[in-house]
Amino acid sequence: MVRLRLASWFHPASPSPPPNPSNTEFMKQGPRPSAPELSTSSPEKKHHCQKCESEDIDNSSSNMVRVPVSPKKKGSSTSPSLMITLTQKISKETEKVEAYFRENGLQTPSFDVDAPNDFPDMPDDISRSRREVIHATQELHDLMVGPRESVRWMAWDFINTQALQLINHYGIAKLVPREGTITFSQLQCQTSLDPVNLVRLVRHAITNHVFREPKPGSIAHTAASLALASDESLQAWVGFNTEDVFPSSAHVLDALQRYPEATSLTRTGFNFAFDTVDREPMFVTMGQDAARARRMALAMSSLVAGEGYQLSHLSSGCDLSDVDARGGTLVDLGSSHGFACVHLATVYRRMRFVAQDLPKTIECAPAPVSADAQVAARIEFQAHDFFTEQPVRGADVYFFRWIMHNHSTPYAVKILQNLIPALKKGARIIVNDYCVGEPGTQDPWDERQMRSMDLVMMTLLNAQERDEEGFRTLFKLAGEGFVFKGVTRPKGCRMSIIEAVWDPDAATDQSSK
Repeated sequence: MVRLRLASWFHPASPSPPPNPSNTEFMKQGPRPSAPELSTSSPEKKHHCQKCESEDIDNSSSNMVRVPVSPKKKGSSTSPSLMITLTQKISKETEKVEAYFRENGLQTPSFDVDAPNDFPDMPDDISRSRREVIHATQELHDLMVGPRESVRWMAWDFINTQALQLINHYGIAKLVPREGTITFSQLQCQTSLDPVNLVRLVRHAITNHVFREPKPGSIAHTAASLALASDESLQAWVGFNTEDVFPSSAHVLDALQRYPEATSLTRTGFNFAFDTVDREPMFVTMGQDAARARRMALAMSSLVAGEGYQLSHLSSGCDLSDVDARGGTLVDLGSSHGFACVHLATVYRRMRFVAQDLPKTIECAPAPVSADAQVAARIEFQAHDFFTEQPVRGADVYFFRWIMHNHSTPYAVKILQNLIPALKKGARIIVNDYCVGEPGTQDPWDERQMRSMDLVMMTLLNAQERDEEGFRTLFKLAGEGFVFKGVTRPKGCRMSIIEAVWDPDAATDQSSK
């Protein structure tokens, strides 16, 4: 079972790291050091700005000249249109998925209340067909809606969030019986939500296949509304995103306009939304409210229980056999209750592990941490703040899972620099996080999720998801002794394994040049 690494969300940090003379350049940077095209110092941007300033353009004029766009050359008259191509792809790939369900006696997807909540594990080719259908249907939808209408109604996406927020907050899904129906008048007797708003919210949700109305005035479950009624972690996911992230997103513009450098943990959309600017990071605010903290923890459990986040991907994609052979040590920073350590200790039977987190987290860690006594005996818990110097010296591996994406460049660099006094030559630094690929080079569904998470990180923490060059830059800024080894993404996993090795001689070589 995959569990939340709670500390990666609740780990506190000072509002701004102590200035380091050798790092003055990255302190000036925004949250995306790997995107040089955004730099205001680039010659191309200066040229563009000068050109704009020299032109006398009245954008407010109602008589602006429209420049006709030359149509692209079309293929032969027998070539199918994009609409037909997409339709054919959807049909072809859907037939493959349905055939797999039929041949294996599986229930096919539907909106019915007894439909499965998740797809089963499927062979790679069938999973690929499913992803092709998801992408092609989205493309066909956007094509049929049209550019202007797509943009117009994209601006209303938040209405779905608003409706879901209120339905979840008032527990409407829990009031609908699993089988049969309930009338609006019966629902109204069980909630403090007023009758008019109850009806309008439920009927809006029905447009998204959450609830159904078999006959006027009577409500029944769909598979989606039943999942919302019965899955506590899904309820937490909806609650966290609609009551914490959603209000914060409305204030990102305020934060960016006031503090355009966008690196501080205490000057985010979240801070503006909840009146904590320059006072405390989101981690601290959430940790002070037990119910809110628990909801966030459950929300993250819901996320990592989904496709592509299983810890088995970590062990299959990260070879630690050499460390295991010599009975080496792995230090897991921000480990929460050591879930990754338990998994790795089950796979590697000689390694030792140190699970580090803040004192409050360590105090409530399970004892024993595993029912397997041989595993539990090799895992030590230790209170440690990764914004201070690393106390475990000479370990073979220093490991971060779901940590770096919570921090903008100055903070992430400081975390890495705090390892240096403890590092021996050849020590491995392994980061288990998203690594965003070049646009259009990965599965469109995965890319959308990663880029959405990227904006969530900006909203809550002024942090970011990074590409390979972004991780390379982090290690370079932290010190020349970090030798970047590259990025590996295990098959079927949404997360990547990013690795560097400590070699103090590399720093010496650089300084002598």
